[in-house]
Amino acid sequence: MTERRTALITGGARRVGRAIAMQLADAGFDVAFTFNTSRDDAQSLAADIIRKGRRTLAMEVDLSQPEKAVANVQGMYVWDRVDVLVNNASLYQAGTLHDTSAEQLARLMSIHVTAPLLLCRVFESHLRASRGHVVNMVDLLAEKPWPAYIGYCASKAALLNLTLSLARELAPEVTVNGIAPGVVDWPDGYPEVEREKYLKRVPLARAGTPEDVARTVEFLVTGGSYITGQIIRLDGGRSIT
Repeated sequence: MTERRTALITGGARRVGRAIAMQLADAGFDVAFTFNTSRDDAQSLAADIIRKGRRTLAMEVDLSQPEKAVANVQGMYVWDRVDVLVNNASLYQAGTLHDTSAEQLARLMSIHVTAPLLLCRVFESHLRASRGHVVNMVDLLAEKPWPAYIGYCASKAALLNLTLSLARELAPEVTVNGIAPGVVDWPDGYPEVEREKYLKRVPLARAGTPEDVARTVEFLVTGGSYITGQIIRLDGGRSIT
């Protein structure tokens, strides 16, 4: 009997995380995911995954307290293998040089850098045993920062660098890559005039979708076995303009 492949996704209940969870469930993976405040969305996602005939684990943790959160995930994760780890959980907060507090920066770094590092550490043996894959959700802004989001951009840049380090550390058994989306899901209430302004600088002249990200994740963890240490710029060409 073929062993059941498993995926662990942080921030899986909504938006991009949900799309990734559904895509991997369709691809035959059992899906464990974390969520923080989106309990109703988490319950809905779990039900959808079960309807697809896959197992699921919904784990409520706060990754802004990464040591406690990762210890809780490790305790709740009852399966005996990890084939895929997707570090997707994200906090998109504005803050300029003059109003970014040390507390805010620490929170952003905890979610975007510390939690992914600790998850890779605690599940390293599982990932090596399965010859697994890690995918980190970076951001176009890691390389093209906005001064109005200085802490967010800096923490995503740190995650980009961490991705490269982990790719070397976990080779040859595990691949580690990042996806750097442009806009794939507009923030709630984002002004229409700003959307149009952004899209004028996108060669493909449209925003992406969460499903675009999900399909890229599926490729990296199924067909991309000779790709590691790469950052896939999933931005419609925005990074070249």
